[in-house]
Amino acid sequence: MYVYIWKDPSGTPFYVGMGSTLGRTNPKAKRHRNKACLQKLVEIGADAVIVEIHNAATEEDAKSMEQMFIAKFKRIRDGGTLTNISSGGEFHRSSEETKQKLVDLWKTEDHRLKIKQSTIGVTRNLSESTKKVLRENLLANPDMKNWAERNGKDPEFDAKRIAGIRAAQGKRREKMSDPVALAKRKERLKATMASPEYAAKRAAFDTPEYRAKLAAAKKAYWDKRKGLI
Repeated sequence: MYVYIWKDPSGTPFYVGMGSTLGRTNPKAKRHRNKACLQKLVEIGADAVIVEIHNAATEEDAKSMEQMFIAKFKRIRDGGTLTNISSGGEFHRSSEETKQKLVDLWKTEDHRLKIKQSTIGVTRNLSESTKKVLRENLLANPDMKNWAERNGKDPEFDAKRIAGIRAAQGKRREKMSDPVALAKRKERLKATMASPEYAAKRAAFDTPEYRAKLAAAKKAYWDKRKGLI
């Protein structure tokens, strides 16, 4: 469970909420928000909202934490800055029917494309405490271990990785053979290689020291593959 605080660019809290997924903490998730909160989001812009996230071990802990933060910052009606209507502690779970509808919706290509396009060029304005929570969640998740720690050492991880690669091969071949997509990739590559930024980056690496380092790394790799080291 998560309890989140939305703050304006000056750091002033204007909404406290809780949810079972990180998606609910996103200011772009505007469903089931009260009118005052929505007006505030429009006023400052969802991309400018500072998001502060706190972990809660249980649903009851999340309810207590939400109530605590609302009591601390106070609602506008109580002389504070929060747009919350209630004093917190309410958590509504989606019905199985609603969950299934969401699953079915995510299976549609149009919906996934719409979500993907809505995130292009969007940066998340996260507070330091939120970044810490996200880092801790990643470290605590066994599925997010460093690739080098698990590749070739964890049979379950290897089997899952190989199955994923095989499952994606058909779609990848189809995408790579699409003449329109191929033309776009060539144009992007051509534009990148012709850019001054690319030339400057290449020049910065094109030094005797870098070439020697690269040659040593390649030699060590192949020596290891051949069992020499």
